[in-house]
Amino acid sequence: MREAFRKALIKAVEQSKSPGAVAYVGDPERTYFHAATGFRQITPDVLPAKRSTPYDLASLTKGIATTTAIMILRDEGALDLDQPVSELIPIPAFGQFTVRHLLTHTSGLVGGLPYYTIATSIDEMLQRYAARDIDWPPGTRWRYSDAGFMILGRAVELVARDSLAAFCAKRIFRPLWMTHTAFNPPKQWAGTCAATEHCAWRGKVMVGAVHDENAYAVGGVAGHAGLFAPAADIARFCRALLTGRILCEKTLAEITEVGQVPSYPWQGLGWKLDPWMSGAEGFLPARTVFGHTGWTGTSIWMDRRSGLFAILLGNTCHPSRAQHDNESLRRTFYMAVAREFYPRRTNTHTGLDRLVRDGFRPLLGKRISLLTNRAAVDQLGRPILEVLTLEPRVKLAMLYSPEHGILGKAEAGESVESEPGPVPVISLYGEQKRPSRAELRQVDLFVIDLQDVGARYYTYMATMLECMKACAEARKPVLVLDRPNPVGGAVLEGPIATKTGPDVCCAPIPVRHGMTMGELAAFFLKKLLRTSKLALVVNTLDNWPRARLFHECGLSWVPPSPNIPTPETALLYVGMCLFEGTNLNEGRGTDTPFHVVGAPWLDAKAVIRNIKYRDRPGCSLKATTYTPKAIPGKASDPRYRDQECHGIRITVRDPHKVRAFTLAVALLAAIHRRHPNEFEWTGFFDVLAGSEDLRQRIEAGQSARQIVTSYASALEVFNAGRAPLYE
Repeated sequence: MREAFRKALIKAVEQSKSPGAVAYVGDPERTYFHAATGFRQITPDVLPAKRSTPYDLASLTKGIATTTAIMILRDEGALDLDQPVSELIPIPAFGQFTVRHLLTHTSGLVGGLPYYTIATSIDEMLQRYAARDIDWPPGTRWRYSDAGFMILGRAVELVARDSLAAFCAKRIFRPLWMTHTAFNPPKQWAGTCAATEHCAWRGKVMVGAVHDENAYAVGGVAGHAGLFAPAADIARFCRALLTGRILCEKTLAEITEVGQVPSYPWQGLGWKLDPWMSGAEGFLPARTVFGHTGWTGTSIWMDRRSGLFAILLGNTCHPSRAQHDNESLRRTFYMAVAREFYPRRTNTHTGLDRLVRDGFRPLLGKRISLLTNRAAVDQLGRPILEVLTLEPRVKLAMLYSPEHGILGKAEAGESVESEPGPVPVISLYGEQKRPSRAELRQVDLFVIDLQDVGARYYTYMATMLECMKACAEARKPVLVLDRPNPVGGAVLEGPIATKTGPDVCCAPIPVRHGMTMGELAAFFLKKLLRTSKLALVVNTLDNWPRARLFHECGLSWVPPSPNIPTPETALLYVGMCLFEGTNLNEGRGTDTPFHVVGAPWLDAKAVIRNIKYRDRPGCSLKATTYTPKAIPGKASDPRYRDQECHGIRITVRDPHKVRAFTLAVALLAAIHRRHPNEFEWTGFFDVLAGSEDLRQRIEAGQSARQIVTSYASALEVFNAGRAPLYE
């Protein structure tokens, strides 16, 4: 581990062209890594970076000092987060927003202005910010604001009747033995600090004096910047924060609650939450991660659940901001930490989440149509129609629904009626299969957000394909808001369909196709539509490694249809849906569809004895009895309704090892052999299988292994040519 982190730190410095850096990785009990590489200064002198080197923390000041100070005062009853700021600072204009608005960057204030050229005190700067109008009503939008934290720093001083520097030293730094953490470092160690930019305004390389111009102009002490510290001191702070020695557990939970800013769920009270892999701020893949970054090249990420923290201190702006590359520095190092400590779970963000993060930009000024249903939720579990109301400039003209309807509650195969209204809901699972020319003339953009289940049989991709065809003919652009394939993208199973048609077999792809809806859309455009008339954009997922199954993504599962209640059901559906093409019951009419298969005549124990262990990977099988019942909205008339069935129950033991298609073929072959007189195919089986090949192989007596192996080479060719969007 240490060697991997050492190499990552060296590589991070090289790729970012930073002079050097110091990193510290630990938890409340252990230090996993603490090292320095490169230089703390390269001009006018060349000086090495050391583990003890203090760095200009820049905006880490917001979290370590100002937010902590505000929450200490709040917990002591000295202030309230929801009181107008004018009650703390006697400036009437500050009555428009609260302390909470400032902590969450939702005050409507400008980010920051270069008042350092004309103001020499914090009060003078605040009066100048007060003279400006806010840009939107507080609480309605997020915009990162240094100005807001300058106000908070002054509020601490007036409430505590002490300077911000003195209050933080007394209440935070000294109790934690953060001996080299300070605003305006004292002369005895200021010269050991990492250098920042050669500043034209100040005419020198900044060493031991704050780089941020506004903080410098007011004396080096401000709520948004000015703090200096070495990595070891910050590690003391992280350990204390994570273990309740600065703020109580309840307060830390309040600070780090994801979603408290509806329009920007990734902002907590003073700290950034749930980081994005594709962002420029570094990344640890867990919903419980929070942290902050600083412009000079500093960053911290902490995980409340595990206690892990990772500190990275750099001076990427030295000697000039022209080479400033924090993204490369952070991405390279934090990804190494992520690989070591988060091997299986992650914090995937959907295309809808990306839409929110980007301020709905692709939709602004456009009339849109939306193909969706209730399973299209953001990371907080909010339905897309609720999410779109966060931005009043989004103009939704009409809604389209796939099979199962907009609420996802209609039974499989049930025709769904359209619904009139201010925003009409038009069903594309009935007589109408695609948007009409007249409907498309009323919109500028067609948006698709559907949760697929990862199997070719599922009809949502067929509906998407029809919509893409219609949009190509009408020359209307399509935006797909992508979602994870719940059964992952690393495993392919089953034959490539050779006989395609509408609904359950719309494209020449495998049964378990390994693609997201966004990847399917790109595949359809390239392989099937082959037209330049369609402008397709995919809002891609953030942090979805292809091998990840849905339960590892940190997302809420909303059943996309009545009989796929869990992601595990989707995993088994890949194979067990084939039984819909036979005279067995596939679990419809029970609480566990696709987890059980049976019939009144089935000799379940004998069939199980004939299933080799290699043909049931990741699963166990057990004989059972059950009686399918009519379940409104799920199965009104299941096969063998009200008849006792002898069945085989499938229990998933290791989801990553499950190969449901292999299991289904083994079961079909064993049942076909055991019950040659009772077992029957229906005409639907060949439709599901994509041709008559699978049925004929089973009838010829081939084993499951022989059948699965016969499809392997075609899957390899398909996999090589599908151009995935994700690694």
